Amino acid sequence: MPDIDFVIAWVDGSDPDWQRRKAACLGHPLSDDRAQRYRDWDLLRYWFRGVETFAPWVRKVWFVCDQQPPAWLNAAHPKLEVVRHEEYLPAEYRPAFSSHPIELNMHRVSGLAERFVFFNDDMYLLKPMAEADFFRNGLPRDAALLNPVPTTDLRGRGKDATVFTIPLNDVEYVNRDYDFRACVKAHPWKWLNPRYGKSLLRNLTLMAWPRFVGFDEPHMPQAFLKSSFEAAWQQDFDALDATSRHPIRHDRDVNQWLIRQRQLAEGRFMPRSPKVGRVFDLDVDAAGAVETIRRQSVRMICINDGELALEAFEAAQKRLKEAFEAILPAPSGFEK
Repeated sequence: MPDIDFVIAWVDGSDPDWQRRKAACLGHPLSDDRAQRYRDWDLLRYWFRGVETFAPWVRKVWFVCDQQPPAWLNAAHPKLEVVRHEEYLPAEYRPAFSSHPIELNMHRVSGLAERFVFFNDDMYLLKPMAEADFFRNGLPRDAALLNPVPTTDLRGRGKDATVFTIPLNDVEYVNRDYDFRACVKAHPWKWLNPRYGKSLLRNLTLMAWPRFVGFDEPHMPQAFLKSSFEAAWQQDFDALDATSRHPIRHDRDVNQWLIRQRQLAEGRFMPRSPKVGRVFDLDVDAAGAVETIRRQSVRMICINDGELALEAFEAAQKRLKEAFEAILPAPSGFEK
């Protein structure tokens, strides 16, 4: 199996200097500057413990940040590479307070493996993972599942509307670049695969449309080919360059989902079950997230922040820490 790297992007939203620089960039009427986009749950050490315990085969961990990394992080660990924004983002794309330019330019990280898995800092491993869970035959593991983009989510969203325009923008460019029916014809078993379970019925129904209607986004660690980013920058430079020049989220942005969707359209993936983990919104089911971690009932989990008041945030943070401590009590080599 070729080398596989992990990439994680992190920001300390409580840093006063970062807050000051971000505030100077605000002003667009659809800028998404809500606290839950940036606040730190102080769970990062459990991400590293999970990687060391459940994915010891990883070649390198690339820790992408705009500030100094956490004081407890062992930057001398042989598998760890700390990458500051100025070390890979072109000057015209800095500063970057939006995740979009940070993610869309990952291929520029010097030394990054061709095969890598991208993690948001709210995604964690809870059980042993094999290399084949992320790549098979040199290709990313993924599920090509169609799902219409719900434009009704835009109604009355205000600043939050930027989140819901992104899938619309992504699929706009996929349809510009690819012929849907030709993509299905080239790799029919990747679109109609029994591993998809009941979701296969939705694919069959939506194939009546002549264009991509949208994609199901799993919000899980995502396997990528670096060459997929390079190809996207060649073909979709207009969209990626414009997005990368927005320091704050903008309603015409695309994001790294576009790269994933291009991989699906090209058949540059190997099918797997979509049931690879669970996503929890903490303002809806914090208790469910805590119980899932304690029982290790899934292999991967994404914990989305939500509209939590300070008291509820602190209570949920305490319970999540206790749950992670129960399954990953020993410090990793990534900790000083």
